[in-house]
Amino acid sequence: MNPRVSKWKTGMIKVAPGVYAYVQTGGWFINNAGLIVGKKDAIVVDSLANAKMAKRFISEIKKITDKPLSYLINTHHHTDHTWTNYLFPAKTICHTRCREETVKEMNMDPSLYLEIFPGLDVTGAKVTLQDITFEKELTIYQEMDGSEREIKLIYAGPAHTVSDVFVYLPEERVIFCGDLLFSEPCTPFALMGSISGYVSALDRLADLDVRVYVPGHGPLSKREALCKARGYLAFVQEEAHKKFEDGIKAYDAVRTIDLGVYKRWNERERIVGNIERAYSEFRGEPPGTELPNFLDIMIKMMEYRRELEI
Repeated sequence: MNPRVSKWKTGMIKVAPGVYAYVQTGGWFINNAGLIVGKKDAIVVDSLANAKMAKRFISEIKKITDKPLSYLINTHHHTDHTWTNYLFPAKTICHTRCREETVKEMNMDPSLYLEIFPGLDVTGAKVTLQDITFEKELTIYQEMDGSEREIKLIYAGPAHTVSDVFVYLPEERVIFCGDLLFSEPCTPFALMGSISGYVSALDRLADLDVRVYVPGHGPLSKREALCKARGYLAFVQEEAHKKFEDGIKAYDAVRTIDLGVYKRWNERERIVGNIERAYSEFRGEPPGTELPNFLDIMIKMMEYRRELEI
């Protein structure tokens, strides 16, 4: 899906005792996930985009533990994080708005995505509703030998989407960020959320006492990655505001913005969707407002991608 993709350490990576990041490398629809192993059970963070990837992840889980999977946490509703939920024998947990967005996808054939993303593998992709939802914060207490592990699920507010949750392990000082963090060289994407909300969410993550941030896409990270992602979003917001004030249409604005250092990042075509979201906010529309020209934006974004690759 992305000929410019960079390489970084992948596979099941131990980030704390009993805590693992499952890291993949790639572009669109190739995300990271997580595994948290306790005394009697294991918890998974996010599923993957197709059956092949999910079964590989499950195989890696079995190398680490034979404990039953109690919960699967969805950090948000996007399909690359939810399409194979059904392959994991666990109760699924997500934010209320995540389930609401999943409901909207229930009758959608995953192959429809091929119209925008040719070559996308949707084998075994299936939309299934989550079992448990929460509003602001939910804590899971996982039994350990002689103690318990605190796993905090925290709603970040509209950012990457309207349904973003991060999974915080305060004792281990680890956060599974979902797509609140696209680590360099992956470009953040806010079309279905909020640019300003995204910036606030990254600030919130940076304020916590954390050793390792597991991004939704990209390599394992430290706080510096949050700063870089925030810098990109602030840049988009500032440049978009100039063009908006000058009366330049969003797609025309894209072609006049010099991405500078961000030009080297992957999926730079996401500037199209990010500018559209910024314009929506400048018009005073609520975060995550469904844009009437959403499909057209996505098509234009991929057209721009092809232009960049010529």
